[in-house]
Amino acid sequence: MTLLFLALLIVPLVSPLHLAQSVDPPLKDLLTERELREYQRKPKYRDRIDLFREVFDRRVDLLQRYIQRDQLDETADLLQKISALSHYAGEQSSNAKKDKDLRSSEVKKLEIRLRKLIETINDLQTTVPFEYAEGFENTIRTLEQLRKTLLEQLLGEALVGIRTAGEKGKGDPASLSLHPGGFSLASPPARLQSRDRFTEEEFEKLQLHQKLEKRVEVFLEIAEARLEEIQRRMKGGEWEEEEEENPLEFYTYWDMVHAYRRAIDGILINIDEKAIYKTASEKDIRKSLEKLNKQIQVFIPQLEPIKQLAIDRKDEALYRELEEAQEISVVAQKGSLLGLGAPAQ
Repeated sequence: MTLLFLALLIVPLVSPLHLAQSVDPPLKDLLTERELREYQRKPKYRDRIDLFREVFDRRVDLLQRYIQRDQLDETADLLQKISALSHYAGEQSSNAKKDKDLRSSEVKKLEIRLRKLIETINDLQTTVPFEYAEGFENTIRTLEQLRKTLLEQLLGEALVGIRTAGEKGKGDPASLSLHPGGFSLASPPARLQSRDRFTEEEFEKLQLHQKLEKRVEVFLEIAEARLEEIQRRMKGGEWEEEEEENPLEFYTYWDMVHAYRRAIDGILINIDEKAIYKTASEKDIRKSLEKLNKQIQVFIPQLEPIKQLAIDRKDEALYRELEEAQEISVVAQKGSLLGLGAPAQ
């Protein structure tokens, strides 16, 4: 009786809005009439995944228009709908059985698109009042989860995340105290000139080199430069080029890990798009994969000491960014192996 009484007291304290938002609306309420007809007319997994890619594109375009017009209530509602759509897209993958469907070009196209949409939504979040941030963050999380599901299909479960879901590794901030003696809850550093944290010279090189192999080389140089600078600082070494200024002098550890991650992600996007849309020769794609595979094996071992640095400095933002850098590095390593025809160990 006491337990029942307590339950009756607790239930009214739960927000009705929260309960309503925990259940996704029917799919027919999330699609236009034309989209719904196409969805019903094409029951095959590949067709529906391709449809979801187009739907996500349209919704994010609409999201940008809402924000430009300062329609914030409509923005919040649309973010919830995008999250719900990602759940329905994930259900399609759960029901698919054939490997050739799960690893189809339609799946890869959606995974590539999700990377870009997540970055776009991240950028849009910075343009709205703080009280709307939670809606953006929730939507980004659901899209990231969908992307991880697709990566599991394409490259294997071992690629998604460095740890098993829910597992807490040694030194994980989630297992450490957050009082003043523990990790700080400070946000990532203020935005510099670019979200990628590349230098102007690096941007110019990327714009200059449109050929896949050359662009991959530039991205690898960016990643390598960040790891070298981090190692120099960790060892307390001096900048050796006396006649030249250090181009990374004013970049923080977070900035450099972020630039490393963006460079590796840039390689994956460029190779994937060239391969899927056949805008580069097989020879160029193979050479690019070989260069990526060779370098990423050198890069990955250098990331773990940086994670320990984040723990020592009690820098949660750096730790989180490092985890993402490790994850994309493992994806790059395994993906390049598969692309070269070798088994991904």
